[in-house]
Amino acid sequence: MKENLEKFVLFLNKHYGITPNFLTYIRIFAAPWLALFVSKIIEDKNLTLAIVTLTLYVLVIVTDLLDGILARAISKDRQYDHAHGGMLDRLGDKIVIIFLLIPFGFNLFTFLIIVAESILAFQAIHSESHKKGATYAGKIKMFLQAFLVPLLILNMVLDSIPEIFVYAYIIITIIATYASVYSHYFNSEK
Repeated sequence: MKENLEKFVLFLNKHYGITPNFLTYIRIFAAPWLALFVSKIIEDKNLTLAIVTLTLYVLVIVTDLLDGILARAISKDRQYDHAHGGMLDRLGDKIVIIFLLIPFGFNLFTFLIIVAESILAFQAIHSESHKKGATYAGKIKMFLQAFLVPLLILNMVLDSIPEIFVYAYIIITIIATYASVYSHYFNSEK
């Protein structure tokens, strides 16, 4: 499957000029619009809008997967600035999660995740070029955060997910988020 994805993104690159950074910019520019949709979902509890928003959200999150595959595929053939692309990719991830948590209001869990993501954004911008890539802890954190948003949206609309599960998932995500902060500042893992 990875080979097919690589062929697909190379096709997009060759025929349409799609670059890894372009895919990251899609995420960045989609974030405020998705946040507006989430705000409307919270306000109206509209299932149809939730389905449309979650579909768009999945497409936006897929760009995160595709930009990494494309960056690695391009670097096989020609020089690609992984330091800049890695930094931009990490910033794109932070922008998406911060924007999508804002509609859920000012509470402890949004505050803790937004603070950690802001710290990581600062680190992504100001770190040495060889430390601008994602860490293993950061990938786990991103995976958990990617599912946190749909979980919260579905919980708002359906109100059928047990609260203990939602809170446990939030706590695990916060722990993973701060583990990512720790790994970027105190570990040399890559």
